[in-house]
Amino acid sequence: MIDEFMAAVVADGGQAVRVPDAAAARTAVAALLGRDASLCFWDGDPLVRSIEPATLGTLAPAADAQTGITGAVFGVAATGTIVLTYGEGRSRATGLLPDFHIALVAADRVLPTLDEAIARVYATDVPRGMTLVTGASATSDIEQIRVVGVHGPRRVAVIVVG
Repeated sequence: MIDEFMAAVVADGGQAVRVPDAAAARTAVAALLGRDASLCFWDGDPLVRSIEPATLGTLAPAADAQTGITGAVFGVAATGTIVLTYGEGRSRATGLLPDFHIALVAADRVLPTLDEAIARVYATDVPRGMTLVTGASATSDIEQIRVVGVHGPRRVAVIVVG
């Protein structure tokens, strides 16, 4: 199922990698960031905190950061979708405003279908907000010309941990 999820992320123009643990996730994030990156991150997500993102680049507000690093409450194998929920230390702006969005998702949180993911989100405390991300932000005008990054990140990478 994780291979299916990662293939779906890539098929929609994203990047996907699976790593065994937080140390390897940190290495993968550092490689994606490159040198002199400005970033923002979710400090309310244990998986994101485990990679110590504050030491990987220059911290900036989401509106000024090149990269936003978030967790994902679930990944959806069928579509490559990541499910983001918001709350304390998990701002919507982190995955929306920077040009590059890196999302970390635990391997045991990858589910077969969107229906199952939504059911699990609403089976616990209803989140303040939720976003479903399937690839980079894109839109098409009336002439069907696709433009990437108008309403969000131009690039998306998903790191599956575990």
